[in-house]
Amino acid sequence: MRKILVLLSLAALASCSTDIDLYADYKQIPVIYGLLDARADTNFIKITRSFYTQGDAFQVAVNPDSSNYPGKLDVRLIEYCNSDSIREIILDTITKHNKEQGVFYAPDQKLYYTTERLRLNSASQHYSYRLKVVLPDTTLSTKAKIVGDNRFGIQSLAVNFSKAYIGKPPQKFRFHPATNAKFYEIEMKFTFKEQRTPDSDSVPRTMSWKVGTWTEQYFASSMEEDCYVFKYYPAAFYDKLTDFIGGDTAVVGLKRFINDFPIEVIITAGGEHLWRYVYTNNGSMGFVPGDATFTSIDDAQGVFSSRITTRSLVRLGGETVPDLVATTKYGFVFIGGTDK
Repeated sequence: MRKILVLLSLAALASCSTDIDLYADYKQIPVIYGLLDARADTNFIKITRSFYTQGDAFQVAVNPDSSNYPGKLDVRLIEYCNSDSIREIILDTITKHNKEQGVFYAPDQKLYYTTERLRLNSASQHYSYRLKVVLPDTTLSTKAKIVGDNRFGIQSLAVNFSKAYIGKPPQKFRFHPATNAKFYEIEMKFTFKEQRTPDSDSVPRTMSWKVGTWTEQYFASSMEEDCYVFKYYPAAFYDKLTDFIGGDTAVVGLKRFINDFPIEVIITAGGEHLWRYVYTNNGSMGFVPGDATFTSIDDAQGVFSSRITTRSLVRLGGETVPDLVATTKYGFVFIGGTDK
């Protein structure tokens, strides 16, 4: 939820003897964020509103009553299978208590939610959901296709960061695509246990690597059998690792322990409205931040879309483990096994 609309105070204007009331025609703008995930136990939607003030906007923003609609709104999800409406889900409210302090109110946040399980797509059944929000002065409605099906998942069993491949073509990693996805964000996490001294306890450490973001069209243009393929460079892994470890190299007595499945690959697939909200194609292979004025909801600001995430623990393939252990300044030791 990256963008909240705030209407700051305006200075009063006067011309001769005629006063102009700039607030007379002010209309609150609903602000809605919802990303449906058919694999999630609970789905949340945030519904707030813009506000104006003739005082300090930052002081007003920390007051929940400035952004929240009073009471409980009538918020529903209407489920469609193909083109047929098959059920309605009424959302309840819940308060989350862990928002960090910032410009807007914290730590409590009022959200609308449902624990009703949403439905994944299949070969013959394609699901979408219409969000209906009844406000004091209007009713909002917007629709999103569900992203994902049961086949969406990781197919490769390992990643290969062998130093022999540095300077050569990138390595490949395969996964099954998700229905209705328009883009994919891919991340890897490398977890190991670190023991600072021989008599100290080992503690887990995790290095996160944002591998990249690609469009569905990019992957579809170079499929291998029925899989999409993303590419990664071993050299980038070592650059990330060096930055993550920082000055903790060549420390006497320090050891870092690697198990059999130290890499978690995380792939998130996003729907069309989310893609348009977050990114726009700049005409080349790169992407730039999206137009801040885009909204997927008529008469409101925000986005209503769908996303789904798949993740899997994989091995370090090839000569990656021997290469890490051989780099003595890192202090890596392979111990095998798995951590639960």
